[in-house]
Amino acid sequence: MIEMSPREEVPIEVGTVKAPPGTSLWAISLQQFLKHPLAKGALAILGVLYVVSAFADIIAPYPERLINPRQAFQPPQRVYFMHEGRLVRPYVHRMTRELDMTTFETIWTEDTSARYNIVFGVRREAPRDRYVPLPVSLIPEPIRQRLGIQPWANWRLFGVEGGDAVRVHLWGSDDLGGDVFSKILFGGRISLTIGILAAVVTIILGVIMGGIAGFYGGWIDEIILRFVEALSAIPGLFLLLALSAIFYPLNLPSSIVFPLIVVVLSLVGWGGVARTVRAQVLSLKERDYAVAAKALGASEWRVISRHLLPQTFSFVIVTLSLIIPGFIVTEAVLSFFGLGIQPPATSWGLMLNTAQSFAGVAGLGERWWIFLPGVFIFISVLAWNLLGDGLRDAFDPRSRT
Repeated sequence: MIEMSPREEVPIEVGTVKAPPGTSLWAISLQQFLKHPLAKGALAILGVLYVVSAFADIIAPYPERLINPRQAFQPPQRVYFMHEGRLVRPYVHRMTRELDMTTFETIWTEDTSARYNIVFGVRREAPRDRYVPLPVSLIPEPIRQRLGIQPWANWRLFGVEGGDAVRVHLWGSDDLGGDVFSKILFGGRISLTIGILAAVVTIILGVIMGGIAGFYGGWIDEIILRFVEALSAIPGLFLLLALSAIFYPLNLPSSIVFPLIVVVLSLVGWGGVARTVRAQVLSLKERDYAVAAKALGASEWRVISRHLLPQTFSFVIVTLSLIIPGFIVTEAVLSFFGLGIQPPATSWGLMLNTAQSFAGVAGLGERWWIFLPGVFIFISVLAWNLLGDGLRDAFDPRSRT
């Protein structure tokens, strides 16, 4: 009698990554992604940016529409933690301004005669300080009114003692005396969200149209390809400027301009995704599993949605992370030229428009704090690109280590 030796399980080697049998592509990709320090750091930075922007009503010490012309262009206040050589509660001094009669420039100085402690968990009773907290704020206001939902909140993460008589501007104030720190948080809601929404709509349109073109071929493929070529022949930026110029004289509120920009950005940018998905589907539909599914009586839609398009998910995820920064920059450019988000709402591009109008490049040294939104645009775009590089390496077997 011949004894059979137990079967030894041999690890599967994908590229240069050894994985136990049964390991899915997603698990292997996650393992590879965790080896990419820059991508992990970028993901952490983006997570912080999106969280603080989502909860800007709580974290920001002042509302988005705060106006105080007497404190226009106040420089950032210094926060003190030491007093007379000992550690104390963080505090600030009141900022006072004087007009230099020689140069006619405004000079800001600290009034060190009094200290104003920074306190946490501040409640403000003024009507302008009330807000609708998450997740109720995601419900459109007409629906909330129809359902009788009016959950107002007035709690802020931190503030300064003294009420409205003394304000703390950690990152200075803008031309209207608004708090730059608060406006950057509120502006991140639009600048960061519009990139994701536009990219998601672009991916959905590109995947659906590309999948249909690649699967059916023939005259359907020709129509879709010719339409994509017609869109690619139109300069995207000039189209956006033209459409924004049409919307601008209508004085539409930002609640309408915001989705319009998302739709326009998506309609312009889905062609490249559709072409790549079409090429992949043309190859995948001849695979054995797709042919077997059709032979077993699966409908065309089931073959497309369950067997072909899921094979393009790795490409979709990488593409999504790489086109989002482009949409963020596009929104910033439109708002910078005054053709995007309009006051009283704000975005990082609109804040840069204000900085250019009242300071310009020559004023960068004097009023540098109003250019801080540009730093956040740079950080978010760089983080998304680093994240996209990490995802691309994770899903590419040739780059695995």
